[in-house]
Amino acid sequence: YRQALSQVRGIHCLPPSGQTASNYSYFPILVTEGYPLTRDELYQKLKDNNVFARRYFYPLISEFDMYKEMPSASASNLPIASKATQQVLCLPIYAALGNELQDRIIEIIKSIKL
Repeated sequence: YRQALSQVRGIHCLPPSGQTASNYSYFPILVTEGYPLTRDELYQKLKDNNVFARRYFYPLISEFDMYKEMPSASASNLPIASKATQQVLCLPIYAALGNELQDRIIEIIKSIKL
């Protein structure tokens, strides 16, 4: 994913930290303003094509009924978390994910134009 999506405007792969090793349980990307779709629209487009990505950090715990009325739960108090909940999408990654399916996922993401 990292190499294939590196030139897609508005799609950003999180860089490896260098301090940890990936267990390949998920592959998070950021869907930012430069991409023609929002994270949720891309999520739906993938789902419509039988690709099951996951919206991570969604919903924020601060949006749960038992917390949302707390002053500290205001989105203005959580700007980074609020942004993450709107941008992070985890693409499928698992041991049996073949090149053909991965290429199809990449092509769906790349095919979206302004």
